[in-house]
Amino acid sequence: MNKKRIKRGTRMLRKCYIAAACLIACMGGVQAQENTCVIKGRMLKDSLRHTPQRIQKIYLTQMDEYERMINVDSVKPVNGTFTFTRSLKQGEPELLYLLTGFDNGNVQLFVEPGTVEVRIPDAAFPAGGMAKGTPTNDLYNQYKEIRRLCIKEQTDTLNVWQEKHGESFNQWMSRPENQEEWVRVGAAAMVAASAAQLRFLLEHNDSPLVPLMLEKEVYPTLSKAYVQRMLKSLSPKLKKHPYYRSFSNVVRAQELKVGGELPDITLPLVEGGRKTLEDFKGKYVLLDFWASWCGPCRREIPYLIQLYNETQADRDRFVIVSFSLDNKEKDWKNAIRTHQMDKEEWAHASDLLGWGSPAARMLGVTAVPKTILIDPEGRVISFSLRGEEMVSRVKQILAGAPAFGEGDGKEEEKK
Repeated sequence: MNKKRIKRGTRMLRKCYIAAACLIACMGGVQAQENTCVIKGRMLKDSLRHTPQRIQKIYLTQMDEYERMINVDSVKPVNGTFTFTRSLKQGEPELLYLLTGFDNGNVQLFVEPGTVEVRIPDAAFPAGGMAKGTPTNDLYNQYKEIRRLCIKEQTDTLNVWQEKHGESFNQWMSRPENQEEWVRVGAAAMVAASAAQLRFLLEHNDSPLVPLMLEKEVYPTLSKAYVQRMLKSLSPKLKKHPYYRSFSNVVRAQELKVGGELPDITLPLVEGGRKTLEDFKGKYVLLDFWASWCGPCRREIPYLIQLYNETQADRDRFVIVSFSLDNKEKDWKNAIRTHQMDKEEWAHASDLLGWGSPAARMLGVTAVPKTILIDPEGRVISFSLRGEEMVSRVKQILAGAPAFGEGDGKEEEKK
């Protein structure tokens, strides 16, 4: 009797182990699914537009923060179908990618956990494709539908007029009063669509789609004050998302002034890796734009070295960040060594894009040298310090002198 009970207990225990193993496997599958984006595409017509050839390869392309297109994966379509599987890191943000390899445009889609279904009616016109099946892609389709309805309203009006006037339509349409009416119809439809899009974005202000659309489509049409209010209307949940940071930078860059916050530029460091200006909050920062080929910049270097040497005791609350507008890495690094700027805790950065640097453009840098003194809260103290005045002013502030004079932040113009 005891042996039977032992056998039954052993069988039950074995079943429990099997059930537990199955549960763990299932949980692993769920975890894998949560961290994977599967893109399943189908082209109903898979020929190119400007050549009779068929599509040979489709690329999954990412836009980096400098708006450069980087192919991250590729597949060969089979009978008009293709699949991408992209593993996502924990907490990886939802970002807009492109399907490329066509000769007349691309397909936009968000890469995020889940299965994205892409349908392309005609590969010769890929912009007519649609991605759906995941939250941000579905939301993007709803947003684009507002614009499509705007176009449809204008087309429907035109069709009604054509049906009404028949063969005399062109003559009727050529009259000034009818031309004015057509312009009015189009303008009214665009205003209504813009209002509907703004309302839609406000209603979904926790989606990464929103700061992206605000930056790319909406903000150029609005006043500075209105754009600032749009930024404040976004959910705090988005604050760490790259699209929030990018839109916030655009808003800050609209008005560079003493007392204002600077855009949070990226700093690709000379030793590798990168930081942002935000990483230096809590310290006074002297942001120095320069270049190895710039004579006036070289004449400023001794003053920077003097300032570095005379603020040794304040290293925990003051830092010099030199951002080079060089586009040749060798010249940049050689200049740092040659001019003895390669000192501990003196940060050197460059994106090696010269005058095409987004950081320089965003901060209104049109000539070098250019120094910007920033307080620990990220507010601009000055845009114009040079030479002995720079050394003296920084030392005075570190010794306790007021960083801002009366009226600072209101009267000084962007320089």
